[in-house]
Amino acid sequence: MRMNLDEVPLGARRRASQLLENIRGTDMDPTKGHAALSGEVNAIFRPDLKDIAYFEFVVELGRERGRQVAISGRGEELKRTPARHGFIIASSDAHDHPVSHWSLDREPPSHQLSTAAKEKGAKVARLFKLDALSYAGEAENGEMIAQTGQLPMPIEGLLSDVDKMRGKISGTMARPGAASKDDEEASKEPHEVRNRGQRRQQTKIGSVGSWKELREIYGDAFGPLLVALKQQAAPAWEIENLVGEMGEGVMTGTSHKVALLEADASVEVSGDGAGLVKVEVMPTTETGGCVVLHVADEKLREEVSFDLLVSYRSGLQEHLRFFAVSPTTPSNTKPDSGMAEFEE
Repeated sequence: MRMNLDEVPLGARRRASQLLENIRGTDMDPTKGHAALSGEVNAIFRPDLKDIAYFEFVVELGRERGRQVAISGRGEELKRTPARHGFIIASSDAHDHPVSHWSLDREPPSHQLSTAAKEKGAKVARLFKLDALSYAGEAENGEMIAQTGQLPMPIEGLLSDVDKMRGKISGTMARPGAASKDDEEASKEPHEVRNRGQRRQQTKIGSVGSWKELREIYGDAFGPLLVALKQQAAPAWEIENLVGEMGEGVMTGTSHKVALLEADASVEVSGDGAGLVKVEVMPTTETGGCVVLHVADEKLREEVSFDLLVSYRSGLQEHLRFFAVSPTTPSNTKPDSGMAEFEE
């Protein structure tokens, strides 16, 4: 389940680190800038894929242990211990979005499952992601011993190609046959169902007898939905690939933060646009930091490329590509223009 960092693809590490840096200090960061990757990474599988499907990066939140917080719900006050860790889950390939799930106020799925398994005197050997918020923990003997979220059940009657129904809109509405004073009484009234538009597809929820059976039928039962998920994720992966190939654009007169994967690093800028860039290395937490690229406020007749070489004490190196543009720079001034690729 747990992996060494050197076993994790560099692209996945960068996506997780960069996400954390992008939200640091914003309204999306409940830790007020204290969040940092802990170094713990767990492999997550999906039943239809042979190899590792996701990498779960555990995030240290920097909160006080045992601190109580109040949660409001329908007038009553509840108390719980806040999460000590968050998580970022990066996909290993294009079967899902580059970052498929993350949270800085909920314990990682691996921790939730391990805790549930320990209460039964068991230990999780393999993690599985089954749906957007559904995870399962499997023991060495192949039995499911813990879960978080609702296990997906097979849907019988799904079209093998969902594109065949694209644009053919149908609707189903259920409402009480008579008006009621409030929502509490609504359930007492019989509901009438009205169907509109294209004849609806006849589907029903199936059932499975065991975790082993769900694993075996998963690929076939959810095939159309998994294909649709891959199609939805494709544009994000296209951008990832273009950035890797052409570089990431930075507007003149602005600054751009690049997360460091390790605390001890040296950086070097080279290329035609190096003279436009001022580099600032900033610590963000006790264990991490970032590089801030300050690009001079100049008008450019064409985009200017520059490279950032990051060398870490561990021996790891990253070669990141960028290009500087100004608001008035045409997008087609160079045959190999990164901007031209994005415009297309």
